[in-house]
Amino acid sequence: MEFAGIYGTRQSMQIPIEIGVVIHQPDSDTITFAGTAFSQPVDVELWKNVTDDVGKRIEGQRRVFNLASRRQTKNFDRKFHLGADGQREARRIITLVFRDLRTFMRTLNRKDIGTLAFFARRREMETFRNSRIQTGGFIIRDLQDEIRSRFHLRENVSLDRVSLITDFGITKTSIQSSHFSYTLPEKYRYLIKPHKAIGDAARIFIVDRELSQYPEEFRIQLTGHLREYERRKESEKSAPDG
Repeated sequence: MEFAGIYGTRQSMQIPIEIGVVIHQPDSDTITFAGTAFSQPVDVELWKNVTDDVGKRIEGQRRVFNLASRRQTKNFDRKFHLGADGQREARRIITLVFRDLRTFMRTLNRKDIGTLAFFARRREMETFRNSRIQTGGFIIRDLQDEIRSRFHLRENVSLDRVSLITDFGITKTSIQSSHFSYTLPEKYRYLIKPHKAIGDAARIFIVDRELSQYPEEFRIQLTGHLREYERRKESEKSAPDG
C-alpha cells in the first residue's frame, strides 16, 4: 500500500491512497496483478524520497493533491491547519477508504492465496486491523525483517536499496532482475513504477525471488552494497563544509 498524510494535520492523520498486489503461481511461475487507487474528496500530502545510485536518500519531494482529482496539485502552505470540522470529515473519509479496502481484499479471497508478503509490514497490518480485515488464515512474511535477520544486519535496508542489489529494472513490457524476467500485462505497464503501490509490489516480488532462489549471490551483492554505502557516509562526514 501507499500512504499519505491528510493535508493540514502535519502527517498525524494517515490514509492509504492505493494498493497493489502481485500474485505468483509457483507451479507455472507466472504472475498476475491487481490493484486500485482510492478516490475520495480529501486533500493529502504525499512525500517521496529521492535517492542516489546506492539508494541513499538525498532529498524529499512533497506533493499536495485531492484523492478525487489527483492530477491537480496544490501549493503547500506550511501554516495551514485542518480544524476540528475538517478532521471529523477526514476521519469519515478514512472510514470510507477502509470500506473500499475491504471490498478490494474480498476479491483476492477468491484467488486461493496462502501467503501475504510485505516489505516493512507494520503500516499495512495496522491498516488491515483498522479496516476489520481478517488475516489470521494467511502466512504473513516481512522481507525487510527476513533480510535483516538472515544476514545479521545492524539495521534495516530499504526497498530502494535491495532493488539495486537485485538489479531490478522495468522495460516497456517486463520487470526484470539479475535472474528473472516477467511479462507485464499491458493494462498495468504505465503503473509499474517505484513508489507506486503496484510498482512496489513488483519490486517486493522480485526481491523475494532473488532472495529465495539465489541466496548466496544475494548475500554477496548485499555485502558489497553495504560496504559502499558506509564508505559514502564516512566520506560525507569527513568532507569539509562549504
